[in-house]
Amino acid sequence: MTPKFLKIFSSTIFSIILWVFVSFSYEYTTTLKFPIKFTDIKESYTILSQSANEINMTINGQGWALAQISSTTIKYFQIPTDKKVGYQSADVREALSTNSWINPSVQISIISPSVIDYSIERLKSKVVPILPDSQISIKNGYGVVSNIILNPDSIKIFGPQTLIKSIKYVFTDKIQLKNIDEDISLEIVLMPIKHFKFEKETTNIEFSVQKIVDKTFKSVPVIAENVPNLRTLELFPPNIDLTLRGGLENLGIMGIDSIKATVDFNNAFIDTLGRISPKISIPNFTTLTNVNPKTLKYIIKQN
Repeated sequence: MTPKFLKIFSSTIFSIILWVFVSFSYEYTTTLKFPIKFTDIKESYTILSQSANEINMTINGQGWALAQISSTTIKYFQIPTDKKVGYQSADVREALSTNSWINPSVQISIISPSVIDYSIERLKSKVVPILPDSQISIKNGYGVVSNIILNPDSIKIFGPQTLIKSIKYVFTDKIQLKNIDEDISLEIVLMPIKHFKFEKETTNIEFSVQKIVDKTFKSVPVIAENVPNLRTLELFPPNIDLTLRGGLENLGIMGIDSIKATVDFNNAFIDTLGRISPKISIPNFTTLTNVNPKTLKYIIKQN
């Protein structure tokens, strides 16, 4: 690097620094926008309403001071409250001193709005159920083989006492699950409600999906119920075969002890055809597709 190049480079850098210094020494006018944050609110109280959500300020000052305000990490305008319950008004100019991040060397020429109306109300809480807003489609040949579970299925909410009575439940964000062929465990966000806070912002939705198949259970015993002590109800045949449709994994571990087939003695006693149909109880998330035989012959004997 030649001495001539170093001289030119140094002169250029110095000129840029000088230009920046001179430019930032001039007076400028800018308009900035800041969201409002109320302070000094008592514990167990909350803001119910406010006439504006942000403040527009037209500021005059040197470039250095304006750049400092524009680059501040504080992104809100603080308004201290009166700590009283009910409707109140705040003069925004009176709140300028509370916002220490505003450089005292600048001049605030315009503030809009100049007055903020707001109301403070007591904070209440209650527990409400969560309702999923979901659209679920299952792949052909598969099915849901469990309850759809939300965990948690209810949530504690906090809000103004005049509004909390009207909140009966909280919805989740809308979710769409298409062509599902496997178990689902998914975290979903709760839909926010204006003026309210939630103990937790999410819930989990869980359910099981399996391939749907048929399985036949042979020789399921039929039990006679409500038989008097001095009577006997004999069935022909005493066992039945039946077919269930359900999830592949669920049916794979299911035995005949999961199924209950019964007949009621009283139905046989008043029957005039000589045949009765068994009542069959099957596990949840299965469907009975076939019973053989569908009716049973019987004999009532005196003991």
